[in-house]
Parts: sequence; structure tokens; C-alpha cells
Amino acid sequence: MPTVLALLHILGCVLLAAVFFAPAGVPTLVHLLKGILREYSLVMLVPALLTTLVALWCAHVDVWKWLRWGSTASALVVGVLAVWPAASAWRMARANDLPLDLRAYLRPLVGARPLPSHTVRFAEVLERELHADIFLPQGAPSTPRPAVLYLHGGGWRGGERAYARAWADFFTAKGYVLIALDYRLFPPATGMSAPGDVKCGIRWVKDHAATHGIDPSRLVLFGESAGGHLAMLAGYSAGDSRLPSSCGASGDTSVAAVISFYAPGDLVAHAAHNADTLEGFTGAPLDGHRELYELLSPIHHIGRRSPPTLLLHGGADSVVPPEASQAMAARLAQFGGPHALFTLPYAEHGFDIWDGGFGRQLARGRVGHFLQQHVPVE
Repeated sequence: MPTVLALLHILGCVLLAAVFFAPAGVPTLVHLLKGILREYSLVMLVPALLTTLVALWCAHVDVWKWLRWGSTASALVVGVLAVWPAASAWRMARANDLPLDLRAYLRPLVGARPLPSHTVRFAEVLERELHADIFLPQGAPSTPRPAVLYLHGGGWRGGERAYARAWADFFTAKGYVLIALDYRLFPPATGMSAPGDVKCGIRWVKDHAATHGIDPSRLVLFGESAGGHLAMLAGYSAGDSRLPSSCGASGDTSVAAVISFYAPGDLVAHAAHNADTLEGFTGAPLDGHRELYELLSPIHHIGRRSPPTLLLHGGADSVVPPEASQAMAARLAQFGGPHALFTLPYAEHGFDIWDGGFGRQLARGRVGHFLQQHVPVE
């Protein structure tokens, strides 16, 4: 019995470690479990403690010597993996004066999320209707309010605007209007149309700002992953005739700030990691179409008038390497653009999707500071 128990615990610890360090390209379920383990690593203290007890038991019974050492080593490894992400998060919280709430950490992975106040159709492009979900703060505004325009992730071919519901309470509680915008997905290729859809949405919000109590001069583009790419691209290329609004609406599409989570900023560089997806998005391979990839790369649209930008990335991101945001920050610094880069060393891609995770708590803190600095609610 002790032998079987020790073997099972060692195997369980090995499996936990394998998921924790799973490389890029693993099945979606494994990637999802990896993200949960890293965000809720303290849960692994339970198997670490149980394996420690098994190791102590094995030390006093007749089992193979390697089982005693193996169970002890397994408990130690899992214990370290349990503590490292949490300790890293707490260090970052203290260094950046951000709050962390252990009670929130212990809540369900996904809690109740609000429904939008309104859903509107903001455009119809090539017989495809584009909608927007609008989340309004409580109470009538005394003055026009800033708005955050949200763009979902999903590799340019999946996802939905409903993802914004995870952020609705956060923004509306601070007095911001949150608007989640549709954009066309591939297939067919949407590299030249998705940015135009975003600009169409920006123009619609500006044209209807008074209806929803919005200040059209204080719009923030916020996107995650593919949505972050489109937020940066639309935000930096305002006025560029090569990337016009897809609904033919003329006028200003500039924004006051951009927030991008774990997004590729240079599609030429990103093609080395995700060539098939980018070929589907752009409609062409990189070979022979470098100019198209550069046109659709936010990094090539950065200039001295680029809006203030907040970049957040997981240091262990196996989908979009953290070097993507580092390169964007370096280019923004080159042009003197106001920006901030926040990297969570332990975090995977999509670290902010779990309601109570330390990654989400840190992200909310940084977003709140950034908005207060650049686009405050008056």
C-alpha cells in the first residue's frame, strides 16, 4: 500500500509540473489548465502537503529507497511551483503600489457578469451587421464621460464582444462607459477590413457620443491579444488613408489612449510563431507580401503623435512572446510617446480572464492607474 500511494503521488506531481511548464502548441485544454495553475498556484500547496505526508510515512515503513527520495523531491518541486507565481505577484504588487485581495483570489474562477445596458447596430458592411454592446455607469452624468472601446481576442478568427462583460463592472464603477465592438473575423481574410471596422466603430461612437453621455475627445481603445493588435493598429494609424474606415464614414478616428494586453505588434516577427494564422488573417503568406504585413503591423505606425499606451504581457506567454510588447515599448520610447510596459514574469497568455486571479487583480490596478493618469473621469 505505501508503495502504490507513493507512486501515485509522484505521478500526480510530475503531471502537475508537466502542465505548469507545458510548451507552445499543446492542446487547448492543456494550455487552459496551465493558465489556471499559474494564476491559482497556491492550490498546489494541497498536493505538495499531501505528498510531504506520504514522504514522511514512507520514511518509517518498508519501501524502496528511491520512493522515499522521489516523494520528497516531488513535494518540494510542487511546493516551489505553488509559491513562485504568488510570491512574484505579491512582489510586483508591492513594487507598484497595487492592491491584492486574497478573498477575491478564493472566489470562483468565473463569477456573475453584467449584461449590457444597450446593444446597437453600428454598421452593415458587405451584408454583415456589426454590433456594439454598451455598458453605462449608474446615474445620470453631470458632464460627458470618457469611454473605453473594447476589442476581443481570439486570433482574428474567433472570440466575441461578450468577452467585455468580464471588465464591465470594473470600468463602469470608475465612471467609464464601456463599449464592446464587433469586427469581422476570418475566413475570408480580414487583414484590411478588421482595422477599418474598428475605425468605423470609433467614428460611430464619436457621432453618437451625446446620446450616451460620452466625451468624444476621451476615447480609449482596449484590446486583448488579437484585439490588442487591432487597438494599437487603429489607434496609431488614425488618418492613414491606406487603412480607412470600412463603413465609409469620414472624419476623425483618433483616440486619447490605447491599452493592449499580450498582443503582437510586428506581424513580420510574429509570423515566425504563427504563420498559418497570419496567412489566414492577411490572405497571403509573408513571403512576397512583406509590405502588407508591415502595413498591418502597429509598430510601423508609431510616431510622435501616437496616443499614450499601456502594454501588459505575461513573461511565460507561449502564444505571443513577451518580446512583442517589449519591441513596442522600445519603439514608443524611440519616438518619445508616453507609454508603460507591465510584465508578469510567471503569467501565461490570457492571464487576466479568471476573475479572482492575481494576474487579473494586477492588470486592473495598472489599468486604473493608467486611466487616472491619461484619461481621468472628471
